[in-house]
Amino acid sequence: MTVEVENIPVIDTHEHVAFSYRWRPEQMGLLQLLLENHYLMADVAAADPEAAGGDWLDYVKPVAMLTEAGGTLPEDERAEAVKFITDRLPLVAHTSDWKAMRMALSDLHGLDDFLVTGENWRALDESVRQRYADRPAWHREILERAGVETLFWCYDEPELEGPCRSVFTLSGFCDGRRGDVSSRNELVEAFSNWLTGRISALKPVALKIGTAYSRPIFFESRTGREVDEALSSMEPAQLLSENRVVHDFLHHLAADACAELSLPIQIHTGHLAGNIFENSLTATYAALLETFVAMHPETRFDIFHGSFPQWGEALVLARHYPNVFLNLCWVPSTSQTMATSFLDAALDAVPVNKIMWGGDAHSVEMAYGVLGQFRELLSRVLDRRSEPERLRREAAEWILWKSAAELYDLEAPARG
Repeated sequence: MTVEVENIPVIDTHEHVAFSYRWRPEQMGLLQLLLENHYLMADVAAADPEAAGGDWLDYVKPVAMLTEAGGTLPEDERAEAVKFITDRLPLVAHTSDWKAMRMALSDLHGLDDFLVTGENWRALDESVRQRYADRPAWHREILERAGVETLFWCYDEPELEGPCRSVFTLSGFCDGRRGDVSSRNELVEAFSNWLTGRISALKPVALKIGTAYSRPIFFESRTGREVDEALSSMEPAQLLSENRVVHDFLHHLAADACAELSLPIQIHTGHLAGNIFENSLTATYAALLETFVAMHPETRFDIFHGSFPQWGEALVLARHYPNVFLNLCWVPSTSQTMATSFLDAALDAVPVNKIMWGGDAHSVEMAYGVLGQFRELLSRVLDRRSEPERLRREAAEWILWKSAAELYDLEAPARG
């Protein structure tokens, strides 16, 4: 019997929808909406060898055009930007990123074709502009239609009041300058003050570690003497993150502090957004975290993206370590096929209260589409399994909201 998942409420543990808030509501149109789906734009860049050697932003020039123009393009440049996108969408039409975006545009803005084209652009653009005349109301409507009762806002203070909860990042401290800090004790005090301030201001649900974007996620244990020597070797203008010893020490310091505060740590693993980085893919895999999580048994780690594409590593960590949790955020829009296999294997190997959901989108529309995509594959995976219907229904509830409510100490959704 089919497990109905459509009416199960959702706690969405990871979204970047703040990116679409850089545009004023009256500027928001279809162009901004598509360009802010930077996963899709990275796919577009990957289709052209001429994009090699640079970030996708260097290739997707309409982003720079919009930014330089302050959000509103002259008609000739707008037509050029529209043509740039519509000419290239057929190349990425089979990708999961586009299928999630298409679902959002179809359900929310009336797209009746598989692709956005020059012919249907104007009607879709008008729909987006009308809806964004009252952006907060529109975004709340989208979340209500999606069944999202709580959304984690990455990063810092949510610009959308109501269903959002804050997440702040360790880089907020690590990317600060060494300044007058010259010893381990002074560093510990500075970090404690920063952490207290962030918690007081934001009342966050989690601390996010995105270190995978810049260096391997193996964090060595460092002695006080090593840290003192490292700090004394640094210039005051240097960033704390530029010294590997200091950076390692701060990760362990954060893990200890979060254990004391009962604040979970969200940590990026696997595939990186975009198409050029300072770090290699193999430096992002979850197995590198094993020593770190083993050293901090009282700290709860939410492993993002399942170490995609090496998802077996994240799965085994969640199976082996009670303080490790498994998050499928972003995986369905990267590859529905991979996400299906990943979820099926996770249900085989990991307690269901350790598997959860997050969209990792850059607009509320895309968050809607990715969630719809995930609900479909969740239903398919559960339908193929042999457990009684009651247990399969309970598994869907754990994955969509109960696991997150338990880990992040949240109230049950009103419809839960």
